[in-house]
Amino acid sequence: MFTEFMDAWAIAQADQEVYIAALPQWVQLWMNWMLVVLGLGALIFAVFKVEARWLLLAMVLTIPATMVLGVYVGWNGLWGITHLILWTPVAIYMARRFSQIEVKSIYGVWYVMALATLWISLLFDVKDVGQYLLSA
Repeated sequence: MFTEFMDAWAIAQADQEVYIAALPQWVQLWMNWMLVVLGLGALIFAVFKVEARWLLLAMVLTIPATMVLGVYVGWNGLWGITHLILWTPVAIYMARRFSQIEVKSIYGVWYVMALATLWISLLFDVKDVGQYLLSA
């Protein structure tokens, strides 16, 4: 059974690459932006800041969650559901902590970019998941 799942995982990963390659250029650029700001930025600041640790945890959990979703339902507009589930609590947490952040610091600049990136991504995800569910 494990071997079957791993085979399905490999197929899902290949399908994901095809799906991403077919997306508009701006979406691919946006995904790269998210990877740098949310992923790399969180990794750098996680050593010092609790907010970055929570974001990094959400980012790390998103990878297997998204792949499992891809294994079972394929790559489509439902992809954003993993972001909605894992990123929304972090976005709310970070928004509530915003008043405690020194925005005129390197961390503060990253924090503002990360928070804005999270909320913009979540808006895209609401749109994509909603369209998928309404068309199903």
